[in-house]
Amino acid sequence: MIQMRQLMLRYPTGKTALSGLNLNIEQGDFVYLIGESGAGKSSVLRVLYGGVRPTSGQASLQKLDFRRASDRQIRALRQRIGIIFQDHKLLFARSVFENVALPLRVQGWKYDRLYHRAKKVLEFVGLEDRMHSHPEALSGGEQQRVAIARAMAANPPLILADEPTGNLDVDTARRVLDYLVDLNRHGTTVIMATHDLHLLKSHPGRVIRLHGGVLADELHDLEQGSLLEEPQEPAHA
Repeated sequence: MIQMRQLMLRYPTGKTALSGLNLNIEQGDFVYLIGESGAGKSSVLRVLYGGVRPTSGQASLQKLDFRRASDRQIRALRQRIGIIFQDHKLLFARSVFENVALPLRVQGWKYDRLYHRAKKVLEFVGLEDRMHSHPEALSGGEQQRVAIARAMAANPPLILADEPTGNLDVDTARRVLDYLVDLNRHGTTVIMATHDLHLLKSHPGRVIRLHGGVLADELHDLEQGSLLEEPQEPAHA
């Protein structure tokens, strides 16, 4: 589903965020991106939703090369991706229903179909009774669940989550992760950047550790000891 080959990303400020990253992600994977602050986790996600263009190397999603794609192709691809941010990025002037329905409106769904789909995904995250509330009336955990409902509204094959539990208490964070794991069980590929290693123990998945903008190592056993070790300097060819 996703291929990265010698991926380089340098921001206009001169900061190098990704430096020769090589990574493959298959359809149906549940992937955690871990690493210290500045390791490149958020930058990988920005590349994958077309927020930034690679400086060099290759990054492709469903065979679309981000370096060569037109702006129109990037916009069309973004409509097929669900994105969940740590700070939710909800529209506070609109109701919960309108926030969740927004991706469907952009795609031209008719109202009846749109209404039933928005209601269904709000049922999934346990917020059907808050459809007509505004985000400011919700708790932080409820706002994040609205963000999940919005991300899954159009039934995307891929969901990108950037520290979605970072501002939540432990119990709420686990509940949010439960929803993402359940989506993955139904076939959605999930890529989640996180610094909370304790969640990885209760919700196992493929773990990719970044360090200095490259792949440091990959973990499948999720042993607590190996997760808490200091990352080794990656070997360069």
